[in-house]
Order: sequence, then structure tokens, then C-alpha cells
Amino acid sequence: MPRDGNITRDKILTTSMGLAISQGHVATPIDEVIAEVGITKGTFFYHFPSKKHLAIAMIEKFSNSKLDTLNEYCAKATKLSNDPLQQLLIFVGLIQEQHAQLEQDEIGCLYASYCYENQLVDKEVGEMVSSTMQKWKDKFSGKIKEVMAVYPPVTKINPDEVAGMFLTTLEGAYIMARIMPERDAVETYLEQYKTYLQVLFKQP
Repeated sequence: MPRDGNITRDKILTTSMGLAISQGHVATPIDEVIAEVGITKGTFFYHFPSKKHLAIAMIEKFSNSKLDTLNEYCAKATKLSNDPLQQLLIFVGLIQEQHAQLEQDEIGCLYASYCYENQLVDKEVGEMVSSTMQKWKDKFSGKIKEVMAVYPPVTKINPDEVAGMFLTTLEGAYIMARIMPERDAVETYLEQYKTYLQVLFKQP
């Protein structure tokens, strides 16, 4: 294996992820990835014997990145405030800041690409997507329960559903950013979610 094999493999993954987010995994042929990266077919298949292997590797890389972001932002929010509600608002704000730095064609989610093509992708890939999304939901739900212990909500809520609402807002914003297009969709709609949290846990 060449000394720069890991670099080449990572470049294939990064390029493939970008193409999959912008046009879909199924619609991205291997030849296009090869051309974009500037490698031979032999090099591609050395690292990824099939498109399924590539899909699994992309989801693993994307999932690990998202989980790292989740843990990093939660830790940062906890460091910046002792108040659970403020921690939650800071966390959402960090997600907003992250997306504000992205170019238009970088805004999107690899998970969405696979979900739209769920009849065409491998079951193992779908399970990996579901697992990571559940970890995000569980973490967020846990933070909401912490807020509820300090600030009783103004109406009865299910913390799991409020956590799911965050993910739904984020994923929906990706769609709006693509279709409309609304460059600031993620920041705009997450701001509305923050407002919802502030009203929900508003003290008399």
C-alpha cells in the first residue's frame, strides 16, 4: 500500500460525501468520483471493493463527525453556562454558527440522501443512520429533561418529541436551503426553535 494511502482514501470519502449531499448517493457514479479525485479505477477499488463499501465508509465518517460535533458543542455549552436552558440555547447557537460558515453547496445532510433512497441502499447503511440520529435525539432529550427540572414548561410536553423537533427543524432547513434556495435557512429556522424553547420554559 502506498505511504499516502490513507490520504487518498480520505480524499475519496470527502469527495464522495460532497457529491452525495449535492446530488444523491445513487445518482453519483463511481466514475464521477474517480474523475473528481483524479485517481485510477484500480486505486479506487483498492480502497473500496464496491459502492456498498464506499457507502458504509462514508456513513461511518459522517456519523463520527456528527457525534464529535455533538459532544464538542455540548461540552462547550456546559463550560459557558451552568444554567441548563442557556446550555441548550448555546448548543443550538453553535450549530447556527457552524452552518453560517458553510458555502451554499456545502449545506446538506448525508443522512437525508440515504433516507430519500432507502429502497436503493443497503439495510446496514440505514441502520447506521438511524443509530446516529437516535444518539443525537437521546442526548438532546436528556438536556431538555435537565431544563424541565429547573424550568417547568408552560404546557405539557414530551422531551423526546421536543428533541425530535430539533432534528426535524434542522433536516427540514437543509431541504429549504436547497429548494428555495434560502442561504440562511438553517440559522433562520433554528432561531425560531430557540424562540420556541424560550417561550416553552418562560417563567411567570
